[in-house]
Formats: sequence, structure tokens, C-alpha cells
Amino acid sequence: MHANEFCNVSTSQPLGGLEMIEARFTETVFGKHAHAGFVISVVDAGVMHFSHRGESHNALPRQLSIVAPDELHTGSKGKGDGWRYRALYPSEERMRALNHSLFGTAQTPYFRQSVINDARLSLQMRGLLDKLTHGSEALDVEEHWEMLLVNLLLQEGQQSAALTLSKAQSNIEWVRDLLADCYDQKLSLDAVAQQAGISKFHLIKEFKRRYQLTPHQFQIQQRLNHARAQLKHGISAVDVALKCGFHDQSHFSKAFVSAMGISPSAYQQQFFTR
Repeated sequence: MHANEFCNVSTSQPLGGLEMIEARFTETVFGKHAHAGFVISVVDAGVMHFSHRGESHNALPRQLSIVAPDELHTGSKGKGDGWRYRALYPSEERMRALNHSLFGTAQTPYFRQSVINDARLSLQMRGLLDKLTHGSEALDVEEHWEMLLVNLLLQEGQQSAALTLSKAQSNIEWVRDLLADCYDQKLSLDAVAQQAGISKFHLIKEFKRRYQLTPHQFQIQQRLNHARAQLKHGISAVDVALKCGFHDQSHFSKAFVSAMGISPSAYQQQFFTR
């Protein structure tokens, strides 16, 4: 590896060991190669040049690129001093299952474009990667991952969407009650969807349509409701964070300030300094 280059590979436990990479290359040139699964990447800086499906492409900052399993491609710097990018590697089985959920076909998805220049998809991808880097809660990460893949398939896939939400509609109140009862637990989107008998995508979409919140956002609101009650009873902010299922006091304080406009301690003082 050349000077000033790096390549960090890791896995995400909330996403079932999904492999991810963050790298910067200046002089390295990748010859023709293929992967067993999909490669979804976003350029953070510089220009990534690559050949794919017999054509040459340049991916610019904030643009996505997608390569399917067993598709030969190359990689090298475009104009400038190199490129920095991040990528996720969903399995072919994962993408087939989602394709079946959306379109009723178990075929491997086909994406029309090698490079995708879409601000919304780019924002979703970069937001998910940031959450993975900062260790966000599993339910939050799973939601963002599911919606990124779904939006990629709906917008960039070969098929047209024909979604049915009737089953989700009949079970969504059960999901709401589960999230309210288990506000302090680390729930898995996959487990909740299986118990409800609906797909993860349908669960997220129908839940948000009904309650204007994603399941994770709803759970956070439930936690904050319980947290306010506990603060009123004089329980310390540290203990409240743990009792209500927050990752740590920092995450609790940030969510509380976002919802209430003041810190948990300032809120609590209002009830004990009169």
C-alpha cells in the first residue's frame, strides 16, 4: 500500500455481520475482479474511475456506485490525487429476499446504472455509514439500512414497484404496543417483523404512515416519556438513561434536549428547587 493510503475493513453486528470498508487510495490500481455479493459504495472525496459492463465510469464525491455479484470491474483514481470512499457489501441472498418481498420475484436484482447521482440516496447512504461508525442503536441502524436498500431497488432496479400493505396494516397496532411495552429493550427489526408476520420494509413504511414516526423513533419517544416521569421522582439522569434503554447518558441527553429544549438535569431541577 502506498504512502497516505489506508483501507479499514469491519463488520456490523446489528446488520448480521455485514462487511463495510473505508479507504483512501492514491496510486493503487485494481485490475479486473469480482465479488461474491453486491458492492454499494459512495465517494467521499476525489474521483473513483472504474470499468464495469464494458464501459468506463467516473464516480464523483457523494455519488453512489453499484456492482452486482460476479460482475467484473476495475478501480483506480480519476483526475486528481486519488479517491476516498466507503462501501457496504450486502449478500446476494439478502438482495434476492428483498427483491422477492417487493416484486414477488426471487431473482437477483439488476441495477440499471453503474453510477447513481441522486442526492436523497446519497444522503441516506452517508447517514447510514455515519450511524455505523458512531455505534448507533441496532433498531435505528436496521431501519436506515432497510430503507436504503428498498429505495435503491424501487428507484434504480429493473422492475416496477407493486407493493401491498394489507398485512402490515392489520398488524401495525400490535407492533406499536410491543414497542411501547418494550421501550427499554434493544429490539431487532428482523425479530419484530417476523413476530408481526410482515416484511421489514412494509413494517417501516406502514408504521410511519400511521404514526408519522419510524419504529425506532416511536420507541425513543416512549423512552423519553418514561424518562420524564422518572426524573420527576428524583432518579438521577445516569440511572434514568440506563433504566429507559438509552445507550449511555450522552445519547439520553442529546435525545432529551432535542425533544424538550433543555437538559435532563435542568428539567429535573424544576421539580426540586421550588
